[in-house]
Amino acid sequence: MESEEGRWSRGIVFFIILTMARDGPIYGNQVANLIYERTNGAWKPSAGSIYPALDRLARRGLIERYEEGGKAMYKLTDKGLSLIKKIGEGHLDNSPMMKFMGKLWMDVMNPEAKARFLLNSIQNVGSSLETNLKNIHSGFRNEKEYEVFLMTFELELERLTKILSDARKELLQSKEVI
Repeated sequence: MESEEGRWSRGIVFFIILTMARDGPIYGNQVANLIYERTNGAWKPSAGSIYPALDRLARRGLIERYEEGGKAMYKLTDKGLSLIKKIGEGHLDNSPMMKFMGKLWMDVMNPEAKARFLLNSIQNVGSSLETNLKNIHSGFRNEKEYEVFLMTFELELERLTKILSDARKELLQSKEVI
């Protein structure tokens, strides 16, 4: 019988594979290496996790297997793309499950690990934004919507900067008292 952790990992691997395949053809070892890179070495799923997930996704018609240069490659099908869009539209924006998983993830980390995770996360967001801004822009129906997105993002960054600035000021003030 599969453990709870095994089921959770498998579900995450399925979703990661689908999102990676959205960017172009993939192969098993590439998936494991990309997960390892994107988690900064925190997790590298085994071949025993990756290849059964690839096979299962192919059987469900979400990805398609083909051979290229003697290597098994996988590409996203229209059905897989439709599922990703459905998940993205219906579950990621303010999803209670995403909030729960984020809170659960943070609850299991010690304060130092949380600090590293948060810093790394904001660096990844910045890098992703810089890399994908043109793509993000093309996804909006008109310039006004894109401007609202940019303004909203900017305001959120200002809010976060204030939180950090206030915390630093509080720290400095507490040092003066001591």
